[in-house]
Amino acid sequence: MKVSKRKTSTRNKKVRARKTVMRKPVYLGIALSQKGELSIAIKDEKRVKSQVVDFGVGGVDEAIRRWVLNCHVRHRIKIVAAGIDIDDDFLTKAQVDDLASYLWLKEDIVPYVDNSNFRSAARKRSEVLARKVSSRFEGSDHVVKVNFDKRRKVEVSKLVSLSDYQKNIDDEEFEKLRDLSRIAREQGSVISFFSSTPQGGGVALMRHALIRFFNLWGVRADWYVMTPEPKVFEITKKKFHNVLQGIAGPVESDLTQGDKEIYERWIRENVKRFTPVFKRSTMIVIDDPQPSGMIPFIKKINPQATVVYRSHHHLESVLVEKSGTPQHKIWKYLWKNIKKANYFVAHPVEDFVPSMVERSKVVLMGATTDRFDGLNKQLSKEQTEYYIDLFNEHLKEANQTPLDLKRPYIIQVARFDPSKGIPDVLLSYATLREKLTKHGWEKKYIPQLVIVGHAAVDDPEGCALYSQTVASLKTDTLSLYAEDIKVARLHHNDQILNALLSESKIALQLSHKEGFEIKVSEALAKGKPMIAYDVGGIPLQIENIVTGYLVGVGNTEAVARRMYILLRHDALYDLMSLRARERVRKESFTPSNAVRWLEIATGRAPRPPFFFKRAITGFLLEMGIPKEFIF
Repeated sequence: MKVSKRKTSTRNKKVRARKTVMRKPVYLGIALSQKGELSIAIKDEKRVKSQVVDFGVGGVDEAIRRWVLNCHVRHRIKIVAAGIDIDDDFLTKAQVDDLASYLWLKEDIVPYVDNSNFRSAARKRSEVLARKVSSRFEGSDHVVKVNFDKRRKVEVSKLVSLSDYQKNIDDEEFEKLRDLSRIAREQGSVISFFSSTPQGGGVALMRHALIRFFNLWGVRADWYVMTPEPKVFEITKKKFHNVLQGIAGPVESDLTQGDKEIYERWIRENVKRFTPVFKRSTMIVIDDPQPSGMIPFIKKINPQATVVYRSHHHLESVLVEKSGTPQHKIWKYLWKNIKKANYFVAHPVEDFVPSMVERSKVVLMGATTDRFDGLNKQLSKEQTEYYIDLFNEHLKEANQTPLDLKRPYIIQVARFDPSKGIPDVLLSYATLREKLTKHGWEKKYIPQLVIVGHAAVDDPEGCALYSQTVASLKTDTLSLYAEDIKVARLHHNDQILNALLSESKIALQLSHKEGFEIKVSEALAKGKPMIAYDVGGIPLQIENIVTGYLVGVGNTEAVARRMYILLRHDALYDLMSLRARERVRKESFTPSNAVRWLEIATGRAPRPPFFFKRAITGFLLEMGIPKEFIF
């Protein structure tokens, strides 16, 4: 049988042909004195070195861009972040914003615009800034640390300008954002979001992006994170989250009186901390069950505030409503607090909204991602190389062989969570490998498998499930292919996931339970055909046989068959890849999400709630693609 040899783009081949040489991470401090002296300091692990830069006739911002570009070309370094302190006599705010956007989007440098008004000599200021910026990062991956103020408000960095977003949204949506933002400012709206973790998982990702976006519009919006408490997270993960999604065992399902006392004590401690925030907020958003116990306290402290409960779960409404089920018992305990909220926000799947929720309170919106964060922005060839090198360093530390960049690979990006179907991913891959061996595929065309995800502070199960996944590679079913299976639980370096997903051939999402998976939207936006289980909100994201395949839960044979089809037929793959990019929903991104929140905040929440419709299948059949290439 003839096997197609065109498996990757020319760009990918260039990435794979290189010899790995890790670049040294450094940090910059950029300062300009009132006398016009521009100083740039570089900090590495050992020292800080500064130099004066002549910016000549091109202007300060152009001089900085030229210096950074030359630095990348001449030295094998990776600039992680840069602090910028430039007097507005030399650059307007708009020019500083454009410079920050350039550093982030083009050079992959996290920008920090400093407003400390520290007015010493430029050289000294640049060195102080370089040290200050480096202190915001940690670990071998140089991952950004989440900073809080004394009230545990998350300090969200500014990455891009409003004009960057404007280029990627239609005029109608931009005007709607302009109007709603103006109304929110005129009404004096103060929006406060509360969640249990600042990193790991979709909720944290969405909040970072949304707060950044609101700040660009001048909307007063802040995000607060509750104090971490391992005993509480054991309860909320296993006895709230897992039970409501129907993936908990009998022992985990039993919420004891002792569990309730631990949880409620934690709630009271956080209420005390956040009371000043409650008092000044006009809208308070409670993300998921963990903080839901605060709702009755909020209603007493500030009766005028609009309180919103945001359900991110794949909620099994049938089981929630059935008396005697573990789901019914847990929901009954949570509902006594949640029902006091003014709005109930859920994914646009009717089954996710229990019947006891008044339909007048329901607002629907899916999970979203951001085109300009580390997970989604366009990476250059060199930047991609750097992050895949970092990934291979992780594999080396875990005693795994590196990803072979001369061969394609299939990927699932997800937390190590019981709902994510990781055993199904492994079994599907083993079935695919058997099929490829049977048909005589050469090794260089046989794909590897990458299973990768981040950790979350409020998820105590992740480490154990990661260990179980690695251990399963020694079983009879998987041992033959273990060297080609890469499993990693990473720190919160979004660009590693971005690089891995961008260079992959096929993306999987074999979740058994799923509200609305942003990794699906991210993969589609990168032109990756998705193969996913037909469950939860995923069918609203993937157009079956158009942008990917929807498969019945547990049907690993069907998953393997569809992977084989995509690997075997380039014309079909290319068409699906094109449609994935073209047809990813605009509702999957931050601006549309911001519109929905502003509608609630300004009293314009749409009614009745609308549900997305499943996509019509059969598009490829209409295009004349033979059935055997599809099913």
